[in-house]
Amino acid sequence: MNAYSGLFKMTFKGELQYRAKAISGMTTQLFWGIMYIYLYTAFMGGKIIEGFSVSQMASYIWLGQAFFVLRYVELPKKCGKEIENGDVCYKFVRPVDLYNQWFFEHLGYKLSATLLRFLPITVVAFLLPKSIGLSAPVSFTAFLLFLISLLIGAVLMSALSMIVVYLTFKTMSPKGTSTIVQTISGLLGGFFIPLPLMPQAVQTILNYLPFRYIADLPLRIYIGNIGVQSALMYIGISLLWLIGLVVIGKLLLKNALKKTVIQGG
Repeated sequence: MNAYSGLFKMTFKGELQYRAKAISGMTTQLFWGIMYIYLYTAFMGGKIIEGFSVSQMASYIWLGQAFFVLRYVELPKKCGKEIENGDVCYKFVRPVDLYNQWFFEHLGYKLSATLLRFLPITVVAFLLPKSIGLSAPVSFTAFLLFLISLLIGAVLMSALSMIVVYLTFKTMSPKGTSTIVQTISGLLGGFFIPLPLMPQAVQTILNYLPFRYIADLPLRIYIGNIGVQSALMYIGISLLWLIGLVVIGKLLLKNALKKTVIQGG
């Protein structure tokens, strides 16, 4: 386990050096945050939809932008290129589990990128007018559950990203595979449209899929759209999904590696 924690720390510290990248990301996310808020404010027309008010929507959007990196399911850094050009063969000789190596490296990258961005975005969002700004959490209990759910969501995101690794081994198309999975996870997880604005029948189905637990759940706990008891139930479901996806991901990758053929001289 020390080897994997070392990989996590190395990736985490390495990503902290890319401050210019973080600044450009923050600028982009501030722009998109304001645009989304005005768009959905016009769509809601000042009404409360399924217990989802305009002020809650604004906080939902800002938190989504602040933790944007943790919501984005994608291939681990350089993984797609290594699979495509065959350089992944060098990883086979290392005395570490390949799944764990990519998993912890990816998680370290995501957490460090988030650390560079979330604080400035939340500060700016808190300073905006109340109608379009970020509100405080509804309670201290809700804030604690928000943090727990957010951490589980980050690990769940890495587990889903490892499924993308398996699909890349099968298709040899990193960009195409990532785009498809990103679109599906974004649409079903509240990345493009806040889930409270979707039809109730659709929400009922999405409650039992893994995608909404990456970000939708922690954001709605924070704003009070989901109560404490429901939050505890959904956190339990997200943990079950996490365990299941890690087990499935390990089995799939193990199967893919057995059938991998590296061509070239």
